[in-house]
Amino acid sequence: MIWILLLTMHLIGIVGYTVYLRKSALSTIDKTLLAALMQTAVFVPVLFVLAFSGGVNLQLAPWQWALLVLSGFSLVGIQFLGIIALKYLEASVFTIIFNLRLLFTTLFGFLVLSELPTPLQLLGGLVIFASIIALNLHRQRRYASKPIVFGILITLYFSVHATLEKFNIVHIGLLPYFVVSGGLATVILWAWVWQRRIRLTRVAESFDWHTAQLLVLRTMSAWGYVLALQYGSLAVTNYVSGMSVPLIVLYGVFKLKERTELREKITATLIAFAGLTLILVGHLLRR
Repeated sequence: MIWILLLTMHLIGIVGYTVYLRKSALSTIDKTLLAALMQTAVFVPVLFVLAFSGGVNLQLAPWQWALLVLSGFSLVGIQFLGIIALKYLEASVFTIIFNLRLLFTTLFGFLVLSELPTPLQLLGGLVIFASIIALNLHRQRRYASKPIVFGILITLYFSVHATLEKFNIVHIGLLPYFVVSGGLATVILWAWVWQRRIRLTRVAESFDWHTAQLLVLRTMSAWGYVLALQYGSLAVTNYVSGMSVPLIVLYGVFKLKERTELREKITATLIAFAGLTLILVGHLLRR
């Protein structure tokens, strides 16, 4: 029951924040400042958890510290690259491409976490790959365009990060991960903001109603996803996360007016949904 609630929170968060982030990415707000604000919003709840949990044990082995520090730097890229991707790609197109992470994380889950995928899960991943082909990116060699290539590389980056995140949570602990990795990422991003000499008045001006909603949704997405990893496998958690695709496509069409090549987007979404279902069925049969 807790897992379902967490996944629901994540699903609401990822759909909402993707749409809001697309608008922010196209606005004049400084992208480094936006990344710092989002990371801070995700990190602040850690302080409340520490206040009520009595602290966190940081007596860790050197290899554990190394992985947590690596995750911290990785989080910096997660916050910043997501903004850049949505600056150059429509929310509906990026979220379809981003579904490739389900194939990548299934493979990485096997290599790093020994989560052996079933034939149906592998088939589902290949079907999701086929959904990218359904976008007809071969037209005018769009598959070779910088936005598409960048979107695929970001998806691969997110997949590596998710696998590392799962490993740290399972083998080191949730609180050490949030405190060390999340704290380090927050410090790095604000140091970057300071280095760019962004004034406090500009930071204050960024807190409009749109940005406030974005930060709440970003926090819901991040915490719902990470906490859900404690209760279920990486593949199934990503399945529910992938269900955001049709919702984001609908929001993109009706809210952001992303109506170009609508038939291709709908076809790709339906194929991706079939792939997601195969992954879920494969997991259920394994149990």
